[in-house]
Amino acid sequence: MLLGVGGVGKTTLVYRLMGLSATPHVTLRPGLYKLYLAGGKVVELLDVPGQHATEVAQRAAKLMRHFFDKAVLMYDLTVADTLYSLSEVLDALCIYGNCLAAREIAVVGNKRDLAEEYGYMVENTALPYPTYYISAVKDPPEELVKIVA
Repeated sequence: MLLGVGGVGKTTLVYRLMGLSATPHVTLRPGLYKLYLAGGKVVELLDVPGQHATEVAQRAAKLMRHFFDKAVLMYDLTVADTLYSLSEVLDALCIYGNCLAAREIAVVGNKRDLAEEYGYMVENTALPYPTYYISAVKDPPEELVKIVA
């Protein structure tokens, strides 16, 4: 499950992983995508609209332990508020209250290419989960797969 506010690059990441060359549109409703990996492994990605991330997270929390192995919390490395908003998403998932049994949680700071260009990067010092810093637009898909698989 990919969660985060709008504009952080969740759909762009999905499009890169799926090998789609089209420019992503604003995500208006959750999208479920199947990614077929080497060795017959299948990863199902739920791309949640950023403007509804908290509401979808609340509804999905009960289903997560049955259907989703991993929560990928994404933020924009150039906008600090997108990192801090992940706390609200986590609260909605009840992670802080230990009522969610997700096998794995990862924080992904996206738009590393822009952060390097601007000379400014918001590092994750707020959330106690493994953090990856990526560019969904520029990094090779085989590296991006490691984050969601």
